[in-house]
Amino acid sequence: MNRILKTFWIAGIKLTYEGGLAIASNVALALLLSLFPFLMLIAGLVQWWGSPELAGDVVNLIFNHWPEDAAKPIADQVKIIIGQSPGEIFSLGTLVALVLATNGVESARDGLNRAYKVPETRSFLKRRLQGAVFVLAGAVGLIAAALILVGTPLIWTFLLISMPWLKQFAFTITLAQYGLALVLLWLSLFFFHYFLPDGHRNIRQLFWGILISIVGILAGSKLFAIYLHSFADYTALYAGLAGIMTAIIYLYCLAVLILYGAEFNAALME
Repeated sequence: MNRILKTFWIAGIKLTYEGGLAIASNVALALLLSLFPFLMLIAGLVQWWGSPELAGDVVNLIFNHWPEDAAKPIADQVKIIIGQSPGEIFSLGTLVALVLATNGVESARDGLNRAYKVPETRSFLKRRLQGAVFVLAGAVGLIAAALILVGTPLIWTFLLISMPWLKQFAFTITLAQYGLALVLLWLSLFFFHYFLPDGHRNIRQLFWGILISIVGILAGSKLFAIYLHSFADYTALYAGLAGIMTAIIYLYCLAVLILYGAEFNAALME
């Protein structure tokens, strides 16, 4: 227990005094700038497959766990993107969107390299190709998850008609749907910690930092929503930019939690 408590303290000190809080702001801005190209890529893929409505389901999957004030300004603009025709999105613009979306991956890589105290030795091309794989895999994963979330209620209703006794497992099905979001979050953080920083770390070395980040994100999202509704008044400070600033601040908090998880892992290994 003393070791764990000491690790919490050391990770916080290193995050504060070694520039982690400043790096988190760079990560947050890069993620925001990469979010629209990433969503454009998803919209192009699902519309190319012939299901524009699925793009809306993917957007809901991404923003459902965000505080409403942070998600709404971005989600509103995404709806405009989704309304475009496949030909306008699934084209050369898709390639440009893919390249732009990798900027967020590169910013996260830099933050994680600093947290794990490792120099970057891989070539620029290798890093960008890896970032493109991350973006494409993330897009396909979110689309698949949205299909599962949309299809599960339909299949469940059909099964209940033919097998009413399954109704006793309704809570389990609901729990599984929420569990899917947690699995996606866990896999995303694991892949970030495992592949993005240079060097090699095993699952055991990454487990606790990822768990801390997940708990922090889930609890922090609720606390941030309470803070926005009860205390914050960004409209008075930022006027028409209040919605975007709220999203940036929320992404900054997420970046701090992710980098803190990496600092915790590094401190625990030391």
